[in-house]
Amino acid sequence: MAAYYLFSDAHLGAPHIPNEPERKEKILAFLEYVKTAGKGLFIVGDLFDSWFEYRHAIPNRHFAIFAKLYELRQNGVEIDYLAGNHEWPGDYLRHEIGVQIHHEGISRELCGHQCFITHGDGTAKPDVGYRLLKRIIKHPVNIFLYQLLSPDLGIPLASFMSRASRKAQQQEEKWPEEYRAYAAAKLAEGYEIVLMGHTHYPKCERVAGKTFINLGDWMTHFTYCKIDAAGPRLLAWPERGD
Repeated sequence: MAAYYLFSDAHLGAPHIPNEPERKEKILAFLEYVKTAGKGLFIVGDLFDSWFEYRHAIPNRHFAIFAKLYELRQNGVEIDYLAGNHEWPGDYLRHEIGVQIHHEGISRELCGHQCFITHGDGTAKPDVGYRLLKRIIKHPVNIFLYQLLSPDLGIPLASFMSRASRKAQQQEEKWPEEYRAYAAAKLAEGYEIVLMGHTHYPKCERVAGKTFINLGDWMTHFTYCKIDAAGPRLLAWPERGD
């Protein structure tokens, strides 16, 4: 039975999160499972704590993850990557790995279910300042100007800005109803399932007979969503839902 898998918010490379080798091994094991069992994979933002590409240089610490994603693509698994608020993905993932990159939410029909998928940053109505900041730092002109910095300076600086951004957004946990309201509005547009990341809190909730899922994270919860003909399920790895 064809199945699609979605996960978010691993924040690999974050200096404040312990046990990265163990976390990375869990992700690699999960990706190996998806390679044999999945039709498609959606990385719903912030796989890395920070990610910034140069034309001829990329961060080198995530080679094993890239190699496994490449294996998935060679095995016929489609991969969609929704850029999170800590990431500026570009041509390396697109051309060398074969990943489809998205900078906004996307609509997909998965196993007959109409889905809306988004990382979720900036969707809370009170988060006006962040939405403005996001438009500035992700503007193509500003990205071009940033690439003029040496990678030895620019990549560590991107990591520093990522840590500062996280500290500024720790208060977002006080807005759970804002994210739920955003999901409810999307469901009212006709979607059957809305899937989000960003908050790190796993949730599977029925809203007016439809489904809102927050994917949680791969720092403490290790949760993911499996969608097949039977519908969506929020699972905790190594649970497989077979």
